[in-house]
Amino acid sequence: MKRLIFCAALAVVLGAATAFAQDPLPRAQPADVGMKGSGLDALAASMRGLVDEGRRAGVVWGVAKDGKLVQLEAHGYRDREAGLPMEADTVFRIYSQSRAVTAAAILTLVDNGSVGLDDPVANYLPEIAAMPVIAEMRRGQVVRTVPQDPPMTIRHLFNYTAGLGYARHWPAGVGIEQREILSLEHTLEDMVAKLSTYPLLAQPGEKWIYGFHSDVLGALAEKVSGSDLNDFLDHRLFVPLGMKDTGYWVRRGSNDRLAMVYGPDDTGALVRRDAPPSSSYTEPGIFFSAGGGLVSTVPDYLRFGQMILNGGELDGERILKAGTVAEMGANALGPTQGTVSFGDGFEPPRPFAGYAWGLAIGVRLADGVHTVPGSPGDLVWGGLANTTYFFDPVENIVAVAMTQYLGPDSDELVFRLREGVYGALAD
Repeated sequence: MKRLIFCAALAVVLGAATAFAQDPLPRAQPADVGMKGSGLDALAASMRGLVDEGRRAGVVWGVAKDGKLVQLEAHGYRDREAGLPMEADTVFRIYSQSRAVTAAAILTLVDNGSVGLDDPVANYLPEIAAMPVIAEMRRGQVVRTVPQDPPMTIRHLFNYTAGLGYARHWPAGVGIEQREILSLEHTLEDMVAKLSTYPLLAQPGEKWIYGFHSDVLGALAEKVSGSDLNDFLDHRLFVPLGMKDTGYWVRRGSNDRLAMVYGPDDTGALVRRDAPPSSSYTEPGIFFSAGGGLVSTVPDYLRFGQMILNGGELDGERILKAGTVAEMGANALGPTQGTVSFGDGFEPPRPFAGYAWGLAIGVRLADGVHTVPGSPGDLVWGGLANTTYFFDPVENIVAVAMTQYLGPDSDELVFRLREGVYGALAD
């Protein structure tokens, strides 16, 4: 009897949560936007399978077509030990999925004329001008450097050709440490001061390297705007776009909404894992990583993606000029600069084969070998703890999936989302 009463009470609570939840976009029947209900059912079964097969603790995913929401579901647990279920508005650490979001906000400084893409970075962050470029190494030691030629520009930062990498890319003799640069105890201004004491890996514009570029852009935005990046993002993007749960820590005083991170132990069973610290996550901090510090939800990211596909506008709020969004989503890399698949020192997830880079976002090339379905020019990236998205301007699709997982088969979430969504398109 007690069990029946508990189940009935739980049903009331869950029903109330569903009733009061606000969809991030208007709803539509799949057939009204060129999708098959049976195909979306198959996507849902595939996503639930990740949990039911013991490969993830929980997952949330959403799909919008032609600006209309056709699926938003959650399955499993955000905290298995506490018995807390995944819900549509569960909060996730999105790590590198932060990049496109912060880039869009920082590009508002271009739109309003505060900066130009081809301005030298040193105009705003003078320390950058002092960074030489490695010209010769011997036995892991830098023995010769040369000046920057050309000087690093804001465009180089956005398209990741500024000569920066992550700590692992520098020769051991340089002595750079990742946590020394991305320290939660310091500010973005402190980060630039420290980073600028090291040499660049390549001349600006020479090659694509995955690295600290977005974080330097964050410091530049703080300098130009006079605001902490946290406040800047709120003002320029999160508040006008209604991304109420996106930021550097969990909002509304609800820390238990943040999903726990899991990964396989030696037997393959899921166990709790520590999340690499890129932000404070549950309380206000002072370091605001533009490259990997945000927390967000699937509904918030669906709204962000729809704004991008709409050319910079959503629900009457214009965030970016249409031309700026078009430039953000255009391949910025030439044939000698590499692609996401072959960036120097970078091992990309398999789904990103055949992708290049726009302004802080992955861009699908029309040719090349691809390992997932998609359309030329679709936009993509993901996060360290197994979050992913894609925005397809040809099919007008926004799709987002989030879990919190560190393990060897993180690609599976991407494959299931992509194959399920494109498999649900009407013939």
